[in-house]
Amino acid sequence: MAVAPRSVAIGWLATALVVGFAVVGSVLYDVFIGLDSSGYPLGPWLEGLGTARGAGSGLAFAGIVIVLLMVIGFVLMRAAVRSRSAHLDPSRRTFLTGAASGAGVALGAGVLGAGAAVARAAFGIGVEGRGWAQIGRGISGPDVVKTHPEWKDAWRGARVRKYRRLGRTNFAVSDIVVGSGPIKGEKGTRIVREALDRGVNYVDTSPDYSASGSEQAVGEALVGRRDEVFLATKFCTPGGHLPPGTPVPHYKAAVEESLRNLKTDYVDLIHIHSCDEVDRLMDPNAHEAFDRLKEEGKVRFLGVSTHTPNLVPVANRAIESDRFDVMMLAYHHGIWAPLGEIVERAHRERDIGVVAMKTLKGAKHHGLEGFREESDTYAQAALKWVLSNPDVSCAVISFFEDQHVDEYLFASGRELEPRDLAVLEKYDRSILGSYCSPHCGVCLDRCPEGLAIHDVLRYRMYFEDYGWQKDAMQLYARLERTASACAGCRAPCLGSCPVGIPIQERMTQAHELLTLA
Repeated sequence: MAVAPRSVAIGWLATALVVGFAVVGSVLYDVFIGLDSSGYPLGPWLEGLGTARGAGSGLAFAGIVIVLLMVIGFVLMRAAVRSRSAHLDPSRRTFLTGAASGAGVALGAGVLGAGAAVARAAFGIGVEGRGWAQIGRGISGPDVVKTHPEWKDAWRGARVRKYRRLGRTNFAVSDIVVGSGPIKGEKGTRIVREALDRGVNYVDTSPDYSASGSEQAVGEALVGRRDEVFLATKFCTPGGHLPPGTPVPHYKAAVEESLRNLKTDYVDLIHIHSCDEVDRLMDPNAHEAFDRLKEEGKVRFLGVSTHTPNLVPVANRAIESDRFDVMMLAYHHGIWAPLGEIVERAHRERDIGVVAMKTLKGAKHHGLEGFREESDTYAQAALKWVLSNPDVSCAVISFFEDQHVDEYLFASGRELEPRDLAVLEKYDRSILGSYCSPHCGVCLDRCPEGLAIHDVLRYRMYFEDYGWQKDAMQLYARLERTASACAGCRAPCLGSCPVGIPIQERMTQAHELLTLA
């Protein structure tokens, strides 16, 4: 017995609605995050075909599903109409019988499927309002402080006022360094050029910053003035860090790709980036690759950057090895004592250039509405505190707004004053129990699930305080274990944090924030 065309139409349109919501909506939501191709169904295959990469793979998959819904809807509806016509009057059956009805169902399936996907991903319909439109309002709304609301006249035209020796590299570098993590495109290029015009001569970038967009923006900014700048990048790919045991040719290829992005034939410094293990720090392949690249004139100095729970053993091994010319360490006001000792050892025992990063101690001033009065001076006070240590060569900070060139360079060469200390003390009181020092790690052994608590809380910081929502969610999605386990845990971590962070509460909230769960 033939199925009534009306039943076929209703059934398939309902199917399109469900598939659009459950399948396409989920993928489209991840597209907003910007996952690697491996994060999407058929992603690696689509990338291998050269069809799409990264988030484009997600869009391509979503498009394929919508097209299939339309095609199958057309075929099913046309077949139902033709079968019905043949049953009623065999002489009326023609090639075009059912084509119009099939086209109507195909169009309806496409509209309903795509509409359901957008409703879920953008507006959170059916998932308790957890959509990207809500996040956009919450992060970009008028009540969120990302940069000081007043671009003060006193800052305008600020220039580098002091240069310091970068350890045994013997380069005299600006005391304030352009960190280019979140920048890309024409705006990023403009910001870097303006900083260079104001006397900055050290730029730090990486292939995994903005999926190589940072390197490309920096490369554009350096056209015609490469010799003016001490340029640093990392042993990385746009997808992340290279693990220990990576073949030497792969290490070299990553750096050579960076050179192409940067439009140069050499970089001054290459870091083993965000290093959390001695094995990666001392990977023989990484060191052989560096030696070969140095012989070829493509790199000049080797560095390590670290801001992890294993910072102390990694940093100490780097000092002992005497292989590293520069160390980029998490260093800021209120830092725990071993960090100050490491900075002193690196500089005085090995003449290693020390670059302070994470200088704003989490950049909480970007997200604390009650700190508006001091947010104009907090960044400057924090930079002056770091630079008050003579063992620190320079401080790197992320420049991602035009205002930052004035705001941050205003601190260059200035002495730390009592009013600066007062601002820092007030800031510490305001973040008590919420800021996680990423290099502490005291709590990690207390977690029965083996969660990377420091990473989860750092990604939350990126989301809430740096304004890097997509990057934070992408990084969180890559974790082997997430904080979803924290909700039902007996929480043996409670009380282990030396600064009083309520770990279970913060982790549970982080999971909800970073997944919109």
